[in-house]
Amino acid sequence: MQDIQTFIKQPENSKLFQQTTIGIEREGHRVTPDGKLALTPHPPKIDGSTSSFFIQRDFAESQLELVTPPVQTSKEVMQWLQAIHEVAIRSAENEERIWPFSTPPQLPADDDISVAQLQDPNAIKYREYLISAYGKQLQMISGIHYNLGMNDEFLHKWYEYAQSEEDFKQFKSNFFLRLARNFLRYQWILVYLFGATPAAHETFYNQPDDKFDHPIRSIRNSHLGYINKADVTYSYTSLKDYAKKLAANVKEGRLIAEKEFYSNVRLRGGKNSKELLKNGIQYLEFRLFDIQPDATYGITAQDIEFFRYFILYLVWMDTDSDMDDVYLGNQMKTQVAEENPFEPSQYQSEGQQVLTDMESMLDAIHAPQVVFDALHVMQQRMQDSTLTPAARFYNQAKTDSQFVDLGTERAAENYAKAMEIPYALGGFTDMELSTQLLLFDAIQQGYEIDILDRDDQMIRVRYGNHDEIIKNSNITSRDSYSAFHVMTNKEVTKKLLAEAGYTVPRSTIFNQEATAKEQLEAFTHRPIVVKPKSTNMGIGITIFKEGADSEALRHAIELAFSKDDVILIEDYVFGTEYRFFVLDGVTKAVLKRDGAHVVGDGKQTIRDLVADKNKDKLRGEDHRSPLEKIALGKEEETTLEMQGYTFDSIVEAGKKVYLRDNSNISTGGDSIDVTASMHSSYKQIAEGMANTLEVAITGLDLIIDDMTEPATLTNYAAIEANFNPMMMMHIYPAQGESVRLTKELLDFLFPEKTVF
Repeated sequence: MQDIQTFIKQPENSKLFQQTTIGIEREGHRVTPDGKLALTPHPPKIDGSTSSFFIQRDFAESQLELVTPPVQTSKEVMQWLQAIHEVAIRSAENEERIWPFSTPPQLPADDDISVAQLQDPNAIKYREYLISAYGKQLQMISGIHYNLGMNDEFLHKWYEYAQSEEDFKQFKSNFFLRLARNFLRYQWILVYLFGATPAAHETFYNQPDDKFDHPIRSIRNSHLGYINKADVTYSYTSLKDYAKKLAANVKEGRLIAEKEFYSNVRLRGGKNSKELLKNGIQYLEFRLFDIQPDATYGITAQDIEFFRYFILYLVWMDTDSDMDDVYLGNQMKTQVAEENPFEPSQYQSEGQQVLTDMESMLDAIHAPQVVFDALHVMQQRMQDSTLTPAARFYNQAKTDSQFVDLGTERAAENYAKAMEIPYALGGFTDMELSTQLLLFDAIQQGYEIDILDRDDQMIRVRYGNHDEIIKNSNITSRDSYSAFHVMTNKEVTKKLLAEAGYTVPRSTIFNQEATAKEQLEAFTHRPIVVKPKSTNMGIGITIFKEGADSEALRHAIELAFSKDDVILIEDYVFGTEYRFFVLDGVTKAVLKRDGAHVVGDGKQTIRDLVADKNKDKLRGEDHRSPLEKIALGKEEETTLEMQGYTFDSIVEAGKKVYLRDNSNISTGGDSIDVTASMHSSYKQIAEGMANTLEVAITGLDLIIDDMTEPATLTNYAAIEANFNPMMMMHIYPAQGESVRLTKELLDFLFPEKTVF
């Protein structure tokens, strides 16, 4: 295959060659805090249907299968793995966590181990058949599956270069078949490098003599692992032969179903061999990985990169393995799996040569340095077997009690990491918190997700054939572009609401800063609000509850004009401000917002009190925490001056001092949920306002005298309607009940999804 090496070495082709897609499936049992197998049902918070995209069940009810989408970089894979693990762990009950090893924890009696209770009765029957054919213990082994696809442009260019007489579908399938054969021939190298099951708990073994008299490299890949009976035939010579033999095994009773065929590589392109023949091979699934015990998510980014380039080397290499090589490779795999991990492999010299040749390929294709670094780690393992995961793991867990203790300890460490920041979603903490929460719920409820633009907070959520594009967590196709402009223009908002009979404060509009300053005397020493015409989250707003002198008002006008070309000066409405979150014509949540403030202690300055309050782990910046840190800027300084304070003032004990007259959470305010206690008449008013503005998703700000009294025309006023309203403050209020608006939003967008 020198031609393919010549082809790949061309700079443009070399880049395409390395642009593979990667997806990981990680299995793992739920266990109790003391390391016992969880006998509880699948967590009810997680979609338990077979269509659930990210979190599924494997053989046992306790056995989670965490699935990443196909992505291009190991960084992306690890981000998804972290996120899915966190969703799974936080969704489990009774502080259950995930067992960190491929071999299962101490197993209870067989009758206490439940197969996955799926909706499809045939799926349950299949699992019961596996028990009768292979025993429960084997099925309790967990592992990692690595899915890899080639860049289609690369394959098309190689197809043209090779001048094949086959059609492209057949050419592509044959490309993957050659790769599969080469993989099966050299799979022993990966078993050696990544084997991490040197022993198992005594409850795993069917018979006492099943237990090896020495530690081994990988039980999963040994004769005790996933191996079909000797009469099962198979061929990777052509896709037609592969499908023919697979169908014959089922027809003649050697397999109950095609999926019973155990192989460390699976051809992917359809649900069965018939579909595979129709579609051709699209990618390969490699199924031999042991979970790495010291990796939080079962595999590391370095492992992922090494394996990607090892597979690429199997494409690059001169060898075109035949079926005799495949049979030999399967024998070598089992032999290496059962070797003592503290001794060199009997095939060490071949392994060293393969890794040396792989390094030559990396040089030729100008692979990233991180891949060379990963390869050098593996070369050291090949040279010194005591560096392999199996040897290192066995040194820490030589007895059953040590095995249980180590697994329990690692599971606890991983659990603590997942629970450390419960309001954030690991892997996506660079995104807005509300978007993180939406991603969390979409993963939990079984939707498929594409990250379209991380920086722009734009994602696509899919259920079946139904797609929804969502920006900034709740900007959707359900709201029009005109609705956006109506709500960002505060004067138009008030005009439309007033025409519909709702109470709004009086205001004067200015489109020139000089004109506003010329007329400012008309607004001095009376309660007013100065705000940009188009604003959100309290930006550029100054509130004067007690009125203001000319100088303070001048500064407020300058601030508002710095945020917009047009400003409003409106009457300040006395009362308490509440945020009503309206979704699809229904008030889902109501929040009282207490503006940024501190409470004096008679000792510390306001500056110090703010610093202490900002230490709260719920406070952060850029809307990635439920509460925002309080700033010490010009607006805060002005608010304090109106009360006779500076940042360096010492406030008497118990006295509450506001640094902002607005109550926005985005400027440091506190959130208090009052959904249940708010009088229904105000909820109906908010719903009517949303209908007037023709908007499906909005946050309406109302000033109310007494929320327990029915609404009249004189005891409330609407001051703002917000497009893309913040949801996190309702989900994680400083006080009161949480309202999971992200779930409400998904229900609204996908009314047809009823199973979760």
